[in-house]
Amino acid sequence: MNFAKRILMVAGASGLAGILAIAIAPKAAHALVAALVQVANTPSSAVPVMYAPAASNVYFATCEGYFSSDAGSSCSMPPVPVGRSLVIEAASILSQTETGSDPVNAAIYDSGDGPFFYIPMERQSTQGFLDNFNGQLQGRITLPAISSFGLTPSCEVTLGQNSNFGEFYCTISGYTIPAN
Repeated sequence: MNFAKRILMVAGASGLAGILAIAIAPKAAHALVAALVQVANTPSSAVPVMYAPAASNVYFATCEGYFSSDAGSSCSMPPVPVGRSLVIEAASILSQTETGSDPVNAAIYDSGDGPFFYIPMERQSTQGFLDNFNGQLQGRITLPAISSFGLTPSCEVTLGQNSNFGEFYCTISGYTIPAN
C-alpha cells in the first residue's frame, strides 16, 4: 500500500511540475509541441491551397419579388461591375404564397435572355394560410458578362395558379472575375 502511495505522489508531483513549467515558460512549451508536430508539404503529400477572392470581388445580394393576382414574379439584383463575369457559389429562394398557389419553376438568370438555372423547390411547413417553399443551389455557376450590356442577375418564380398575395426572397453569393 505504501508503494502505491509513493507512485501516486511521484506522478502527482511530476504532473504539477509540468503544469508549473508550462505556466512559467509557455514559449518553451509551445516550441516543444511544435517540434513534436511537423507538417511537411512534399510532392507526394501536398497540402491543398485555396485562394479567397479579394473583398472587392465578393458578390452577395438579395432581392424580393411580390405576387399580386398573378402566377409569376421576378426581381433583379444589383448589377455586376462592367467587364466582369459573375461566379455564383450558392443561391437560395424562399417563397410564401396563399395555400394552393405553389411554385412550379424557380430560376436564376441574367437579365438578358438567359441562360436560366432552375432551382428545385421543396415544400416546407404551412403556417396559417401561407404555403412555404424553399430551394437551394450549391455549386459553381458562371454568368458571363455581355460587354455592351453588362450583367444584372435576376430571379424568377412561376406559380401553378394565380396568387392574390405572396412574396419570394432570392439570395446569391459568389464573386466576380474579369470577363474574357
